[in-house]
Amino acid sequence: MGKIVTIGAGAMGTAFAYPCSDNKHDVSIVGTHLENNAIDELNKNRFHPGLNLEVLKTIKFFKHESIKEVFKTKPNLIVLGVSSKGIDWIAEELKKISYDGELPNLLMLTKGLSMNGKQYELLVDKLHRLLSDKGIKNINLSAVGGPCLAAGLANRIHSGVVIANKNLDTAKSLSKMIATDYY
Repeated sequence: MGKIVTIGAGAMGTAFAYPCSDNKHDVSIVGTHLENNAIDELNKNRFHPGLNLEVLKTIKFFKHESIKEVFKTKPNLIVLGVSSKGIDWIAEELKKISYDGELPNLLMLTKGLSMNGKQYELLVDKLHRLLSDKGIKNINLSAVGGPCLAAGLANRIHSGVVIANKNLDTAKSLSKMIATDYY
């Protein structure tokens, strides 16, 4: 199957790894620069305090310092599991790991709005703008929408979400990649 790398080891970034792992993808999570201690603990005891459960052994965790090494393997999908305050930071990180100014498919778990001047802007649009401003080309950015709680997802409780992308073929492809009987 595919190689999926999530940036952000919080509750939703980790929970999203469950359907990916259940679909037999190679799943890695790279913590942010703020999550090094959490990554150490996850690698040591596999317990995620935000989810209150033991994490699947098929999910690999890496400290932020390993980000360039992890991305040398060229994943099929980069999942962005950072908070809304981390959008500027993630844009900078994605620029650093881009392949000659390009990135694989991106899937954003972060929902919300931001201000751009005096206008509201969806966070997915903000990230697209920031990446474009940094010279990233051919940005294929999708977003997850719908009611889904991290703890429910990690416990495989049924929830329904949509994958949104301006390119319908990409949205369908990503949906097939991650869909399970519970997600």
